[in-house]
Amino acid sequence: MVSNPSESPVHDSDQPLAPEDVWHGELFRLDDRRYAVLGAGSGIGEHVSRTLVAMGAKVLCVDVDERRAAAIGESVGMPSVVADVTRRDGIVRVRDRVESSFGNLDGYVDVIGRMRRKRFDAFTLSDWEEEFRINLRHAFLSARELAPIVARTDNGAIVYVSSSMGAHAGRTAPGYGPAKAALENWVKQLAAEYGPMGTRVNAVAPGLFLSPRVVSNAQAQQRLPRFAAKTFLGRLGQPHEIAATIGFLLTPAAGYITGVSIPVEGGARLTDSTGLDEFAD
Repeated sequence: MVSNPSESPVHDSDQPLAPEDVWHGELFRLDDRRYAVLGAGSGIGEHVSRTLVAMGAKVLCVDVDERRAAAIGESVGMPSVVADVTRRDGIVRVRDRVESSFGNLDGYVDVIGRMRRKRFDAFTLSDWEEEFRINLRHAFLSARELAPIVARTDNGAIVYVSSSMGAHAGRTAPGYGPAKAALENWVKQLAAEYGPMGTRVNAVAPGLFLSPRVVSNAQAQQRLPRFAAKTFLGRLGQPHEIAATIGFLLTPAAGYITGVSIPVEGGARLTDSTGLDEFAD
């Protein structure tokens, strides 16, 4: 058995593989593979960094906040870099650090994003442009500077973090859903561009989950049972469950998945939209 999952014949054979010819123990591992996590210093990004290291990966922890970048890097024993990846000079700094620390890159995870909560009648053109800048500019810049490095390796993988709001309308954040919908289409564009080079590009679309920001909001706290009831599972998700899905998408086990956005929301988008379930038989 080889130690590098990228050498598995599952990726280069043009014939059906017998079960005994597949290295099953490697399918869910990332041993010695190299990734950059953009937004690693807190929230989902911190969970992703810890998950990938636990799966055997080497991680460059990237964050705009110097203290948070250093803290997560030290905690997981990995290099870190301070950079604003919504700016070209920031993503170039990440690229240069990737090359000096790792040489090559097997993939990256981009968790950057922010919701601007305003009613539509108060939402300005400036708000609209800022929402798209924050939620999309980094996606373009990371693809331009990092994806070509990933494409130099075998079986590279890239994951962006979208949102379940990219698939439906809402009345409290007029720009966020459209920006995330555009991000998911960008994922398809990159998947088409880099697929012939063996690089996969996907997104995850979290729903409402138990982040520190949600549970610290008194109004949201009162509504958590109601939010949880909208899911098939009857509970809200944990950040590590998003990170675990991202980890899966980077592994050889997901080797034939590309160009898609995977909902991580407990089935909330599939619940009855008509209200008929509320009626007794």
